[in-house]
Amino acid sequence: MALRGRISGTGSDGRERCEYKDPVLGINLYKANQDLIQGEAVIMQNCIWQGGVRGRNGSTRINPTTLGNYRIRGGHKYYYGAGSPTSKRLIAYDTKIASLSDAGTAVSLTTGMTSDLECYFATWPITDSVYISNATDTLRKYDGTTFSTVSGTAIPAARGPVVPVLDRLMAITVNGIERTNPRVDNVWSNNSSWATLRPIKPGLFTVIHPFTVRGTDTLYPGALAFQSNAFYLISGTDFGDDVTSLSPSTGENGSIQLLDPNIGTASPKSVCTVPGVGVFWFTTDLNVYFMPEGSLTGRYVGDKIKATGDIPGCDAANTAALNQVWMTYHDRKLYLGIPVGTDTFSTKQFWMDIRAFLLTDGEPVWYGPMDGQSVGCAWVENANGDNSVYGGEGNSANGAFVYRLDVPNTFTDAVGLDDNAITGVYQTMFEDFGIPSRQKYLRGVHMDLSQDEAVASVDVYDLPGIIAQNIPLQAVTD
Repeated sequence: MALRGRISGTGSDGRERCEYKDPVLGINLYKANQDLIQGEAVIMQNCIWQGGVRGRNGSTRINPTTLGNYRIRGGHKYYYGAGSPTSKRLIAYDTKIASLSDAGTAVSLTTGMTSDLECYFATWPITDSVYISNATDTLRKYDGTTFSTVSGTAIPAARGPVVPVLDRLMAITVNGIERTNPRVDNVWSNNSSWATLRPIKPGLFTVIHPFTVRGTDTLYPGALAFQSNAFYLISGTDFGDDVTSLSPSTGENGSIQLLDPNIGTASPKSVCTVPGVGVFWFTTDLNVYFMPEGSLTGRYVGDKIKATGDIPGCDAANTAALNQVWMTYHDRKLYLGIPVGTDTFSTKQFWMDIRAFLLTDGEPVWYGPMDGQSVGCAWVENANGDNSVYGGEGNSANGAFVYRLDVPNTFTDAVGLDDNAITGVYQTMFEDFGIPSRQKYLRGVHMDLSQDEAVASVDVYDLPGIIAQNIPLQAVTD
C-alpha cells in the first residue's frame, strides 16, 4: 500500500483542522506517542517512505530446494580474474563452503569445516583470492579453482574476517592482531613483541574492519579494531619487512591507537561502511554508532529505535546472541537485523534512509520494524553488473536457503519453501488539533491512497485507546 499526498481531519464546523504530514522523519520509538512531531510516526511496520508511505519490497529464494536443515552461516560474492572478470557466490553452512549459482545449484568446495560456525569471507586483490575464517579452523583460501588450507609460518585460525591493509593481511587471534609479510599470505607474525598489535583495555578483539584515514592531500589505508567495549585505529605506511624477525625493520611505523574506551561491538557482522558517508556498527549497549568519513570521533544514531513503549526496538536484542546482529548497505538504505528476546537469529530489521540522513544534515531516519524474515546474515553483490542484496536463512527449521532481498515489485517474503504475505502497519503521530486537553469530535478523515496487491483498513485511535477499528478502505476514500 502507498499513501500519497496527505491525511487530514475535519472539525465539527466542517473546516479542516489538521494535516498529518508524510513521515519523512521516520519512526521514533523513544518518545511517548503524544510527543511525536509532524513528520514522525509511531510505527512503520514493513513500510518505508519513498514519495509516500509504501510497503517494503519482499524477497525471493535462490535455491528452490533446501540444502539441509542448517543455518546459512556466511555469504559473499567473490569477484576475481583480472584479465577475464568472473564471480562466484560463496556460502557457508554445516561443514561446507559451497558456490551457489543464480539458478540455485550448489557445488561443494569443501566439507571439512568445523560444523555450524559463523563464517567470514574477505577478498584480497593482491593474490586474487578469497579467504575464509571461522575462529576455529586454520585460515582457508579459494582462488576460483582450488580450495585449500593456507600453509606456511604461523597461519592463524582467524577470529572474524581477515582485513587487507596496504600490502598485507591482518587477522585477530587470542594474542592480538597478527600481520603477514608484504604481499604474501603464508608468513604471519606470532605473538611478536612488535608485529602483534595488542589492546590497551583487557579482553579480546572482536573484529577488525577496513578504514581509510584522510590526510591533508593523502589517503592512508588502515583498519578499525574493536573490543566489546572499545575501538582503536590501526594505521601506518610501513608494517615491516619480516614479521618473524625479533625486531622491526628500519622505517616500520605501524601503530594502534585507542579512539574510545567505552564504545565497541560484540557484533562482528554489524560493522558496515557506507561509501562517502562513514562507518556504522551495533554497540554492546544496544545502539547504533556512526563515525563519519574523515573523522575519528562519532555519535549514536540509534536513539529513535530504542523503545520506551510496546513496540520492540533495537534495545530488545538478545544480549546472549549479539554476534547474530548484522548490518549491510544497499540502494541508499542501511539494513540492521537483530535477534529479539530469546531469538538466536535475526527476526526484526530496521532500515535507515541514508538519502534522508544526508539531506537532513545527519538526522537519523529509521523505518520499521520489518517483520516476517529470518535472515541470519546478509551481503551485497555489486560488481560485474550485479546490484542486489542477499541473505541467508538463520532458522535451521526452515532449511538452508539463500534469498534475494528487497526485490522490486515483490509483495511476499520467501521463508523456507513458503511465500508469506507481508503485513504493513503505519500509525501516524497523535494530532492535538491545537488544544491538547479537550475532547474532539472528528466529522471526517480524508486519505489519498493507492494500492498494489493488498487489503487495507484504517483504525482511529486517541490517547485513551481505539475509537474505530477495521474501517474498510473504500469507506475512507469516498
